[in-house]
Amino acid sequence: MVKGSTVVNASCNKGGFNSFGARFRKKEYGSATLHAELGAILNVERSNTEGATIYVVRVNKRGQQRLSKPCHMCESAMKYCGIKRVVYSTNGGYEVMKL
Repeated sequence: MVKGSTVVNASCNKGGFNSFGARFRKKEYGSATLHAELGAILNVERSNTEGATIYVVRVNKRGQQRLSKPCHMCESAMKYCGIKRVVYSTNGGYEVMKL
């Protein structure tokens, strides 16, 4: 997560239940695990998340870039925290999502 020219926080996907994410996850999609987007915003003051940009990149074992578009749970949580933009990798490029 970046705000202005400062890296505010970084994270990666981790297993295990996440109660913050559960607030935004539809029950039919299963348990909320800690996605990188959630990890980047957890325990960060709103003054640092509001107006920030999150960069999300997925790379496979061969070093190839893959689609990392945030899921509905992460998108909702980022909106809630005031994130304004997400830059995510695609299969060979990048896309920008305004929240």
